[in-house]
Amino acid sequence: MSINNAPMYANLLPTMRDIARTHGYALAVHGSMMRDMDVVAIPWVKDASEPQELVDAFAKAIAFLHVDDEPTIKEHGRMVWTMAFPGECFVDLSIMPMAASSPPPEVA
Repeated sequence: MSINNAPMYANLLPTMRDIARTHGYALAVHGSMMRDMDVVAIPWVKDASEPQELVDAFAKAIAFLHVDDEPTIKEHGRMVWTMAFPGECFVDLSIMPMAASSPPPEVA
């Protein structure tokens, strides 16, 4: 029998979205949420919080048993932290890097 933690993760998502929005990020879920919850935080406003501030806000608001001290760096500069609950429940949080300030490209 496979583990299905989707109901627990579905209850966690509104809290995480509110925290992300407060810090200037949009939050998107990908994957099935059966074993773990994979979320991506995308900087959405010019003055979004630094990634570690967002991670710390999640850790403060949610009773995680463990949060990685340092992110793992993935493709395109994506920073990934694993945040674990007791048992086999955990959130893989990917945070996309903030783009350098530059004017947007012209549309043809």
